Amino acid sequence: MPAQLSGILCRRLPVALTDRLAALAARVSVPDLSAKGLPRPDTGLFSRARQGAIPVQDVGLIDAVRKGTVEPVAAVEAFEDGKVVLADGTRIAPHSDIAATGYRRALESLVGTLGVLDEHGRPTAHGPRTPKQTPNLYFTGFTTPISGTLRELSRDAKKIAKKIATSHRSP
Repeated sequence: MPAQLSGILCRRLPVALTDRLAALAARVSVPDLSAKGLPRPDTGLFSRARQGAIPVQDVGLIDAVRKGTVEPVAAVEAFEDGKVVLADGTRIAPHSDIAATGYRRALESLVGTLGVLDEHGRPTAHGPRTPKQTPNLYFTGFTTPISGTLRELSRDAKKIAKKIATSHRSP
């Protein structure tokens, strides 16, 4: 079953239940790679998504780790003297360095003074809902729904457009 479909089906269920369902599916479909440096997460898939993590699907990393063509290491702390310094103090000299920095919302400089962001820099309202203090400010695309970001962007965009159209009609 496609992951997006399961996300759509589970999105209205309690997070604790969907976390348990996702953990069961992971145990069945994803090997335990803890011995290779990739332990299973401590928190559930849906809980992580609610916290802003972006779920991804494996496109070969698991097999590469199992075969030893990719070796997980500790987080990068610095680059010094042609080597990579890892968080555990180890220094390595890899053939290639790839910096995967993740996603950043970076809204603070744009709207940080308006009181429309939570403590993590995420909008306090999204889609057709607006913050009380800024009734004409809409946010979309700043959530990571398990049902698929592009799907939800499309749905939110239509709802926002409808709300704007109905609120700006002439009498």
